[in-house]
Amino acid sequence: MALLLLLAGPLGAQAQTTGRIDGLLLDAASQQPLPYAGVVLLRAADSTFVTGAQSLESGAFVLEKVPLGSYVLKATVVGYRTGLRAVALSSAAPELHLGPLRLRTAATKLAEVVVKGQRAIVTDNLDKKVIDVTKDLTATGGTAVDVLQNVPSVTVDQSGAVSLRGSANVRILVDGKPTGVTLDQLPASSIQTIEVITNPSSRYDAEGSAGIINIVLKKERQDGLNGQASATAGTGDKYNTSLSLNYHRGKLNVFGSYDWRDDRRTGSGSVRQRSQTAAGPVVLNQDRTGVSTGVSHAVRLGLDYALTPDQTLTLTVQPRYNTQNNREDIFSTQTNQTTGDRPSLGNTTRANTNAGTARQADFSLDYRRLWPAQKGRELTANMIYTPVQSNIGVSSTVNYFDKATGYQQQQFDTQNDLASAQLDYVRPVGEKGRYELGAKSISRRSDNDYRFASQPALAYNPSNRFIYHELIQSAYGTYANAAGAFSYQFGLRLEQTNTRGNLVAAALPDSSFARNYLSLFPSAVLAYDVSKEHRVQLSYSRRVQRPGADELNPFPDRSDPLNLRAGNTSLRPEFVHSLELGDQHFFGAGGSVSATAFYRLEENTITNIRDPFFFDSVTKSVVTKTTRLNVGQETNYGLEAVASAPLTSRWKVSLNASAFRRIIKGSAPTNLDFNNSNFVYTSRLNTTVSPTKLLDLQLSANYRSPVVSAQGQRLTQFNADFAAKQSVLKEKGSITLRVSDIFNTLQYNFNAYGTGFESISRNKRESRIVYLGFSYRFGNASAAPRPKRREDQADDAGGKGFE
Repeated sequence: MALLLLLAGPLGAQAQTTGRIDGLLLDAASQQPLPYAGVVLLRAADSTFVTGAQSLESGAFVLEKVPLGSYVLKATVVGYRTGLRAVALSSAAPELHLGPLRLRTAATKLAEVVVKGQRAIVTDNLDKKVIDVTKDLTATGGTAVDVLQNVPSVTVDQSGAVSLRGSANVRILVDGKPTGVTLDQLPASSIQTIEVITNPSSRYDAEGSAGIINIVLKKERQDGLNGQASATAGTGDKYNTSLSLNYHRGKLNVFGSYDWRDDRRTGSGSVRQRSQTAAGPVVLNQDRTGVSTGVSHAVRLGLDYALTPDQTLTLTVQPRYNTQNNREDIFSTQTNQTTGDRPSLGNTTRANTNAGTARQADFSLDYRRLWPAQKGRELTANMIYTPVQSNIGVSSTVNYFDKATGYQQQQFDTQNDLASAQLDYVRPVGEKGRYELGAKSISRRSDNDYRFASQPALAYNPSNRFIYHELIQSAYGTYANAAGAFSYQFGLRLEQTNTRGNLVAAALPDSSFARNYLSLFPSAVLAYDVSKEHRVQLSYSRRVQRPGADELNPFPDRSDPLNLRAGNTSLRPEFVHSLELGDQHFFGAGGSVSATAFYRLEENTITNIRDPFFFDSVTKSVVTKTTRLNVGQETNYGLEAVASAPLTSRWKVSLNASAFRRIIKGSAPTNLDFNNSNFVYTSRLNTTVSPTKLLDLQLSANYRSPVVSAQGQRLTQFNADFAAKQSVLKEKGSITLRVSDIFNTLQYNFNAYGTGFESISRNKRESRIVYLGFSYRFGNASAAPRPKRREDQADDAGGKGFE
């Protein structure tokens, strides 16, 4: 009750000296939005420059922190008449919503010089990087996996696992919310931007020790009916089609999309392992080839409804259905080099056939309340529910070297349920200050049912069931203000975590475990504006990485009986202290350079530990088992730089590079003490050239040097992609040619070593693919205009260039 009174209680009247102006630029003839237009505000008395902005893809623009007074708003776009409008802000009306402003095309056209304004692909705001995916042609026809491969600081492995600055402990959000969707199920065509937040404030969930990646989906808000249809085909039987529609009229905005994908991929891999046993050195050689086929159907339906001019309700439903059919052939030989023995289990040809389905949906309800009389005051609430059901069967035929044949059947049935509710409140304090309060509840439940059958029968039946429930209750508060050129923010988040797991095994007694703990997560930011083009910022946060259900499930995956993978119920959460110092410069027309020095200390580090001497009581054989353990601590410190600039009106370049030292030290039962370290280097280059107004060419290249782990290192990774886009049909359509991994160099290789063993793993997934796609954007150009508000009538009558 006290919290509600605090949220609702009025503050003393504050003298307001600044205001806000927003609007929407449209083509007067087609009613299409005008993106990347220059919008500036000039003083009415002497036409001196006050502030400026660039319109977004939707044509929307916002001018913030405008001193009260009389001005002339000027909008310029190449090929259009300059738009001028008189505007005024006063203490009685500090905010001005101009609505649609329509520009007419110019009477003459530029014959030779074409200046093409575009939003930067990468925008670095110190606290986060924002990547405009709509300008990344090399992800056309792909999924979120393809998108993230071109994102600064991010790497993606062959299984789709994401790493940020070398750490896999990343929190993935969609539109700022948790989701059950996997990255390969999220089409690139539905993504607007990617936000990379390496040092989040206390407002965000503390989970994700490496940081947060927020995937922002597209949402059209233009009046009338609008949409886009696309189709893409790739070599090796890869197909994708999508359709998105949006209808906006008055208080209602309805949106929907459908994406269909049929993707076939080949892959191969090998393992060369040597282990020293009491009976002599044992060598294991494995070679595998496979092909996977996945079909997905993704639907997104939603609506925004303005309950009042200051209150909005949004409902979104996103059902998905996926099928998979995979086949993998594994050829294994295992030999004791001293005795010549060849154990039966280690000398086989194994054929695995994998088939299954996955059904899931995201249900989201959002509420937003604004107070126009008090700029910055805001109340938001949201609820999310995501059920996920998957059923996968794996059939195996095993031919042993002694001519015997065995058969195995594995069935994986999983039900996951994610639910969350959140309330956030922001209230300004004085002219530049504000505080934020919020609370959140998250519930995650996982039910994994595993059934196993074998001919001939094994020593005992390894069938099992693992049920896990995690409940996280949290509350936070932050305060921010500014004094002169300094600005600061500090916050504190409290999270109570309660977990419980139940283990039911066919051949073992039932057991359970529980863990409850309370954690505090402070955050702080201090920034100094050296000038309008130069800013320095220091930030700190404490974060956590909790083990998930798969990491805790102790029952091993037996798809390859020579290489078992299992979780560990004894895992504890790892905690991270993160410190960053950033320096950012803006220059010229859209150019920027930023450098960030970072330090991250991770305690109770969770990592994979490989044991090549594990005795499997089910098969009565010595095999390799990989499990997750808390091993000690990991330290990363280094420097990251981001630069982007238009070299000419037709050529844009963005470059990201980092160099950091990684140190991981500790101990594990299978590896005693270890202390591994190395310097890691990463770089990304993205360059776009526009030979003509309608043609864009884009080349991107990614490099990452080897990265150490507790028992080895991931080896060098490099790839380069190319894409070309030709606009057609009066720029409503486009034809895109894309070649991923031009030189076919993208591989995922790993060397492991420890006391008494060494292992070399090589993995290659089909990556050099040629895609050809076509997309067409359409809109309701003849839609009846909305009734004009008083501001529109007065300004349209007196404006020049606006229609």
